[in-house]
Amino acid sequence: MAAAVLAGCAQQGQTFDAAPPSVAAGFSATDVAWLQLADALHTRALPLLALARERSGDRSLADLAVRLADKHETVRGRLRALLLRAGMRGENPHVQHDMPGMPTSDDLEALEGMRGDVFDRRFAALLRAYLDQLVLVADGERRSGGAAEVRELAAAMGRAHAAELAELDRSVGWAHGDR
Repeated sequence: MAAAVLAGCAQQGQTFDAAPPSVAAGFSATDVAWLQLADALHTRALPLLALARERSGDRSLADLAVRLADKHETVRGRLRALLLRAGMRGENPHVQHDMPGMPTSDDLEALEGMRGDVFDRRFAALLRAYLDQLVLVADGERRSGGAAEVRELAAAMGRAHAAELAELDRSVGWAHGDR
């Protein structure tokens, strides 16, 4: 998984060492890569979630966004605490990268000019991509990570994000084939 994360960075034009410089005992490079990526995904999604409060024409979608923003902010705290325990200090290098599942500044700018149904369709697509990516990378950490505590968090987050995807599907009618 660490190789996949780092390959994604290289595709964006940045390169990083294969292993962080000083990972604390008990944590693997895969653990650190997942923690950083999950933190970056959550960080980049918070502005997206905030837009739904004012622009969505669908109350259930706006309510979902508010709940996710609160919940995902809390999860960021857990991710960051584990990064500190793993010996990672300073800025997360992945926050500034445009990687799968991350809403871009162009996405956010476009959404700022939308309201109602047009906003809801684009917002839901971006939210789906974000949640799908979180489930995917959590599964990779769960299967390949080193630290039991990090693997357990990844498993719990994977289940939570899968449930959030199901709630998104119910909110926008995708569960009924309305894509």
